[in-house]
Amino acid sequence: METPRVHKKMSETDESSDSSVPREKNRGPSLGRRTAAATAGIALSRVSGIVRAQVVNAVFGAGPALDAFNVAMRFPTVLRDLFAEGALSAAFTKALVDARTHHGPAAEAALTRLVTLAFGLVTLAISIGCAFAARPIIALLSADAFVASEGGRLAVACFAVLIFYLPIAMLSAVAMALLGARGQTFRATIASLFFNVGSIAGALAGVPVAQALGHDPILGLAVGTLLGGVLQFLFQLVPLWREGVFRLPGFSDLRWKGRGFDDTYARHPVLEMARLMAPRVLGQGAISIALFVNTHFATAAGPGAITYITNAQNIILVPVGLFGVASALASLPLLSSAVAEKDAVSFRKLLQDASRSTLWLSTFSVTALVLLAVPLAKGLLEHGRVTPQDSLMNGLAIVAYGLSILFNGVSKVSVQGYYALGDTRQIVLNSVLYLAVNATLSAWLAPKFGILGLGLSNCASAAASLALHLALLPHTAKKEGLFSFTLLGEKKFFGEVSLHVGVAASAVVFSLFVLQPWFTAVTHEERWFTPWSALLLTAVGGGGLAVVWGACVWAWGPDDLKAVLQKVTRKVTRLFQRR
Repeated sequence: METPRVHKKMSETDESSDSSVPREKNRGPSLGRRTAAATAGIALSRVSGIVRAQVVNAVFGAGPALDAFNVAMRFPTVLRDLFAEGALSAAFTKALVDARTHHGPAAEAALTRLVTLAFGLVTLAISIGCAFAARPIIALLSADAFVASEGGRLAVACFAVLIFYLPIAMLSAVAMALLGARGQTFRATIASLFFNVGSIAGALAGVPVAQALGHDPILGLAVGTLLGGVLQFLFQLVPLWREGVFRLPGFSDLRWKGRGFDDTYARHPVLEMARLMAPRVLGQGAISIALFVNTHFATAAGPGAITYITNAQNIILVPVGLFGVASALASLPLLSSAVAEKDAVSFRKLLQDASRSTLWLSTFSVTALVLLAVPLAKGLLEHGRVTPQDSLMNGLAIVAYGLSILFNGVSKVSVQGYYALGDTRQIVLNSVLYLAVNATLSAWLAPKFGILGLGLSNCASAAASLALHLALLPHTAKKEGLFSFTLLGEKKFFGEVSLHVGVAASAVVFSLFVLQPWFTAVTHEERWFTPWSALLLTAVGGGGLAVVWGACVWAWGPDDLKAVLQKVTRKVTRLFQRR
């Protein structure tokens, strides 16, 4: 009985001694499983976001009240993206990996309490200050005509409530990072479903309560949105509280030194995280200025414009979340572990696999959305106070912003490489470039083309930012001593990117110059084009495009997508065979 054991031990020793054979480290759930779980969670969350848009639009319509809410929500949304899907979450994930690798669970729990208290105090102070400055902030965001209207007054009132979503988003960011580091990406990503439930409750129940109390109905939606953020955090908190990872902090947690850790944490972790966050914060500042510019031109484009753009972005967020955010969330802990272990093979493979898969999925999303924009908008949103003309404008906004799905999706993956390498200075340069392109094109195109001009400027700036990300990431990796490689300089990868961009851009042009005029004529002349017939057209057209896309994946797609497609095909075949 001993011989097999000795033989097995010797085999393992011989195999491990062969340094020429690269082997994957055991890091728990694989990238594929983490990404699949994150994709499922985000799919449900983003679909609930569409339901929220349906309910809110049906209750308020594309009028001054909903315009005011959307303007008021824009600034908190920027701050939410900064913390929930940006600097804090990424920096905290890297700190968690380091804490667990070098010190174990005790350091991880102490770090969590420290970050929760420090950033909780900062975000609460920001919220209070912004609430007092609500009027000048709304005036800075909006066109003069909007500020002087009833919408301006409502926007100020909504902003004073919604800004307190910031500390709640900070808590959710900490919980999301903890769940992601444990491979619980499904719970981390599905949590925003509860945010949407709160918003829906605000529209259905909060509106009559606000009216009964003598307040503007739109304030009921604002309060419901805030309560939805609380529900989102509590859902994430449950398993972390049970494990003892997330506990209420005390002011003593700010005194980090003397806790018995070695030189890895001799420097205060909050200072180290702030160092990692600073470039992203500066970069987000540039993006915030670009958002202000876009909001100003959107409110100047007339009543309903800001609502049309918001509806389009809610729909576009579904594929961006499914294929960009999900891959980024799932890959960051694995990329960080690969860098910590100096595992160059795994780092490169993870980055390339995630980018290629996101590229293929994003191109399909762009093509399907822009070709079916009007029937999709009509079928989903034309209920209650939403009119057929609103559906045409919602569809135009989807087409205008659609191409950004591809650029933003791949960007969210590539940015994780910078965070994993601990060098995010490049993000500042990319964000400044984004601001320069976006502001310049918005000022030039928006007065002439309205919503279409704003969408095109958004897509062009996102494309420029992505190009810079992909071009300079290999240089950053080389400085960190991992390896030297190219992305855009690699002919095969550059050819793939160019082909996908060409296909998506062709779909946008065809939709603008052929489909949009036809749908406009059908809307005004044909009675058969109802929301139900539009949904049927969307389903049939989307199914046909999915079949074509699946065939292309089968022939030329990346291996991981082929594997998923083959698995789905086998299950469907077995299902029909049983029948």
